[in-house]
Amino acid sequence: MRRGLSLSALFAALTLFACSKTSEPPVAEAPPVAEPVVTEQDEMIGRGEAIAETACASCHAIGAETESPHPYAPPFSLLDQVVDLGTLKQTFTEGINTDHPDMPNWQFDQIDIDGLVAYLESVQAGASE
Repeated sequence: MRRGLSLSALFAALTLFACSKTSEPPVAEAPPVAEPVVTEQDEMIGRGEAIAETACASCHAIGAETESPHPYAPPFSLLDQVVDLGTLKQTFTEGINTDHPDMPNWQFDQIDIDGLVAYLESVQAGASE
C-alpha cells in the first residue's frame, strides 16, 4: 500500500508540474551577430576619404565619378592615368606645389599622407577588378 501511495504522490506532482507549464513553444535565440572586422587598411582608407571630402572635393571628383567640379582637376578614380601613385607619398611629404593657380599648396602630416594615398589607390577605376 505504501508503494501505491508513493506512485499516486508522484503522479500528482507530475500532473501539477505539467499543468503549470505554458503551451507556448520555446523561443529560439538568434545566433550572435559577428562584428565587422575593421582592418588598419580600412581605417587608413577612411581617414583618406575624410581628407579628400574636406580638402579636395570642391575641385576633384573624389569617388567613382569621372567628372570633377573643376574642369582641370583630374577625377580621383582616374588619377593613376595622370600621375604615378607610387610617388605620391613623397610628393605629399614635400608639399604639393603645382603650376595650376587654383590648386592650393598642401602640407599634410605623415598619417594623413598615408591615409590619402590609401584612399586614392582604393578608388582607382581598376582597383576593384
